[in-house]
Amino acid sequence: MDLILIIFTLGYLVQHAGAYFLIKYINEKKNIQGLALETQVMYFIGAVMRILYISDTRLLSFFLIWIELVISIVLSAYIFYLFHKYRHTRFHQISNPYFSYQTIIPICLVLSFFFHPGTKNENYFTVQMFVSMSMFIEACGLLPQIYVSKKIGSIEADISKYLVAMGFSRVLRLVFWVMNYMAGEKFVYLILADVIHTVIIADIMFIWVKDKQKGAILI
Repeated sequence: MDLILIIFTLGYLVQHAGAYFLIKYINEKKNIQGLALETQVMYFIGAVMRILYISDTRLLSFFLIWIELVISIVLSAYIFYLFHKYRHTRFHQISNPYFSYQTIIPICLVLSFFFHPGTKNENYFTVQMFVSMSMFIEACGLLPQIYVSKKIGSIEADISKYLVAMGFSRVLRLVFWVMNYMAGEKFVYLILADVIHTVIIADIMFIWVKDKQKGAILI
């Protein structure tokens, strides 16, 4: 079994553990205060992109990735259900258009047209565009959640666990890219997208850890 593919898939499974903490938080609090729907929408779209490009990669014959994808879709569907169920509770909309998925997704789409690991056909299309699309969307996916968290000024315990899980999943992804780089697969723009994703999470986690040491949960 290919160790590189295991690391890749494990990163997503850890990310799904973060989704579990998010679901646990919503079910216990029975509200969606402080949560960004935009973040969940973008991670869901990222999962859909993986389904679209999987047939054009080594992942096609890797059974564990199919289990991961099913888990991803089920968790996303349940999170959307919870957002709908508790839609009457108070939560913050994204007022800054630069942090809205209506802005971020089209930008990622344009970037994926120019920066991808495949070769375009006569219609200027390649399935590998979906690879870049998923990476770029995931890299920006947490921006709306960070925006909302900073806007309200707090991160509750289970949301912090969600961020920690996301951070660890990024560490695994960076290990995946190091292994790929050593194997001669040097997709610099995809590596950069994951590095940016890691930096975004590291920023919010650094502030959270610093405030936790002071006995607070404020960011």
